[in-house]
Amino acid sequence: MSNYYDYREVKVMIAHRLMALDGWKVYDYSPDQSDSMTDYYCPATWGGIAEKNGYVLCVDVYGAREPREIRKYNYTGFSYDTSIADKIKKLEAMTVERGASEQEAASAKVMIERLQKKAEENAENQSKYIVTGMIPGHQAHPNKCNWHIEKDGIIIAKGNGILKYSEIYYKEDYKKQTEKEIREEITRRNSGAGWFNDEELEKSVKYQLEEQEKVLKLKNDFDKFINKIDTTCGGLLGEGDGFIYEKVTVTEYKKENKVFETENGSIKEGQCFILKTGFNYGRSKGLVYRIHRTEYNGKEHFHAYKLNGKLTKECTGRANQANYWSYITDDTFLKWIVKGSISWCDIKEVKTAYEVEKVVKKTINSKVAKTEKKQSDTKETESQENIDINNLTFEVSEDIDTRDNSKIYIVKINESLSREEYIKVNSYIKSIGGYYSKFKHGFIFKEDPKELLNVALSTVTKETEANTKTEATEEVKPTIEYEITEDKSPFKQSEIIYLVKVKNELSKNDFAEVKQKLAKLNGFYSSLKDSFIFKYDPSEKLITN
Repeated sequence: MSNYYDYREVKVMIAHRLMALDGWKVYDYSPDQSDSMTDYYCPATWGGIAEKNGYVLCVDVYGAREPREIRKYNYTGFSYDTSIADKIKKLEAMTVERGASEQEAASAKVMIERLQKKAEENAENQSKYIVTGMIPGHQAHPNKCNWHIEKDGIIIAKGNGILKYSEIYYKEDYKKQTEKEIREEITRRNSGAGWFNDEELEKSVKYQLEEQEKVLKLKNDFDKFINKIDTTCGGLLGEGDGFIYEKVTVTEYKKENKVFETENGSIKEGQCFILKTGFNYGRSKGLVYRIHRTEYNGKEHFHAYKLNGKLTKECTGRANQANYWSYITDDTFLKWIVKGSISWCDIKEVKTAYEVEKVVKKTINSKVAKTEKKQSDTKETESQENIDINNLTFEVSEDIDTRDNSKIYIVKINESLSREEYIKVNSYIKSIGGYYSKFKHGFIFKEDPKELLNVALSTVTKETEANTKTEATEEVKPTIEYEITEDKSPFKQSEIIYLVKVKNELSKNDFAEVKQKLAKLNGFYSSLKDSFIFKYDPSEKLITN
């Protein structure tokens, strides 16, 4: 039976795969923040909303929701309760400079973030935020579905059955084993057990092989499911054909029954009538009835049953008194006909035209897409030929991508450009594999762009390197000298401690650096001794560092 934890695991698996694909925006994702050091368990979660090319993917969402703001709170201006403020103050004091270990300092930062999150619930703090984005709105899942894809308010794909993938949540790195490897592993683990024999070995091997096939099949099905989602949302995979979805308005004709009033009618079998005004027992205006004839003791009697809203069948249930009209007689009934309270009618089947919005699936041929891409590349090349890149000078610096800690190169243009010039340069940079980043205020390359750009780049780069070397030479700090002496521990007279005193006169910032450096060597500063205290002789480590 499925539960919350199965859904959480499947959603996190889908989120991880989507974040690895191009073009996807995954909203409301929280990474795993569990900390074994503090016995804190906070697994990864995902709200179930992702977007690509205007398509919105919804996985295990509850009901429909309007677009929501992504808020970033300004914690500096928060008002805290006294208890929370005291805790934050104590945690802020747990730094490496004050003798705490790196793990303790990291745990303190995590605790501060939790307390700040808790303070967001305060009414005074709820208005102290800025909007950094919007989570798209969505519809509720169709009946018996736990995921769907929609665009422009129309659901274009839906389904269920994703919970079975929770079985491979902890088996992402699962590798196929041969029968020989499985047999050897089972024998190695159970060779000393009294119950273990050849028969049990064969049973275990057979079971492991069957389980392995199930896991591999689930992993393969999960890959197909992710590919299906990506292609549905405009992604083109491999060399095959892809699909796009377009909303079109089409005219459809539906057959339906309609009421046509007539003057010719009588009390007879099959005759229909419509109420032009309200009657007792819930018989409201607009209801349509059909007359039936019965015979009892040689006399004929007439009654009528109400027709349903589509005028396709009679409502014969007696729970609602309006469903049945009894004792239709000439005297009273014909008076209502003459008065206009009831009218004879006929029911006819007609075709009615409706304009319906539909999502049409169109095939994208990969060859056509490649041809169009070549044509666009040719146009870009022609426009780039008109750009005189040689007259521009660039500055190149190395940096780190904060998302995956990979090495990147940032290229900045020294000259000021007009809008038209910037558009041309931006197009040229894209053609050689770069892109502009507002965050870095420059063009980012994954690889060194020196060979791709012109000669002016290498000249500026050399000058920059020379300036960097000059600055580095100027900023060389003097060697710090230490004086190491032995002493007895004030707590245990039998224990020897080592006092490390800095001979140089240091500024406040330099002293903080030294303090942090010695803290990593398990030394802590004592104002009483005016020295750093070690429980071991740090002479060798101070020389190497």
